[in-house]
Amino acid sequence: MKIEHLYYFLTIANAKSINKAAHQLFISQQHLSRIVNNLEDTLHIQLLQRNATGIELTEKGKVFLQFAEKIVDNYREMQSYFYLDALPAFNTNEILQGECEISFPSFFSLFLNDFMQKFKNRYPQINIKYFENIGAYSTENILQSNKLFLFIDTPEKEKKLLNEQLSAYCIAETSASICVNKTSSLSHNSIVARQDIQALPQTAFPQNSWNNIALTSGNMLFTSSNIYQHLDSVVHNQSVCIVPTYIQSFVYTHYPDILLIPFESYCTFSIYVLHSKQHILTNAEKAVIHFLGEYIQTLNHLQSTTPNQPQQ
Repeated sequence: MKIEHLYYFLTIANAKSINKAAHQLFISQQHLSRIVNNLEDTLHIQLLQRNATGIELTEKGKVFLQFAEKIVDNYREMQSYFYLDALPAFNTNEILQGECEISFPSFFSLFLNDFMQKFKNRYPQINIKYFENIGAYSTENILQSNKLFLFIDTPEKEKKLLNEQLSAYCIAETSASICVNKTSSLSHNSIVARQDIQALPQTAFPQNSWNNIALTSGNMLFTSSNIYQHLDSVVHNQSVCIVPTYIQSFVYTHYPDILLIPFESYCTFSIYVLHSKQHILTNAEKAVIHFLGEYIQTLNHLQSTTPNQPQQ
């Protein structure tokens, strides 16, 4: 039994449909059905049964779900603990200096000033040149650049992007949340599912996996790479949007009219730093990668200790 298969089962339980879960996971329905059958054969129990609208958990399937949730949560916590150990090593006793060019997604612009100030305090002789990425990453634009690229996507989509020409360092994971106005009809939900937002006006980020994950309705208000435009639209109760949960502490500090509600329990994203394998990392770049990992994991810790709904 693989951890990945437990994650697949959690996705099925949440979607209440093998077909919908397969679409979310970017795998075939047939392959996902075989995984469920293998789980049932291994455990000698029936986990799912069909109903008029899709599938539902059996009584033993509900018990298995509780165990699977605990195992996956513990596995993710363990992964996060060891992510930084897997990053490229550098001599911390040296006086580090030099330059690093890195492309950030628009979400990170919320924290850029804070990140740069804290990085400069630790590494005063390293200069960072940063660029905001306004479209989708491709192998070609990474290979043609000496920059590092901060990349956020589902693990399944990431596997399709990477090949023998690219190196990737996973520095953290983040869950997904729905951004809603606190007067929204969804404001009292403890979790939001796809069907809850299908009829609502939505905003999307261009050529981004967020669109494929959640924003499946035709009621699209606008598409923009500017995170502030999305947040302003939510403030005026014009739309909802899906965002990485690590921005929660920033949103609650600066946008008191917005709530972030967890989206479909096991919708998660990996955060990677990518670069061409032909590009040899300098010590300055290694320091930036390590510091990014520490910084984003700190943001994750902040959101985990912040209540889903701020005090009124």
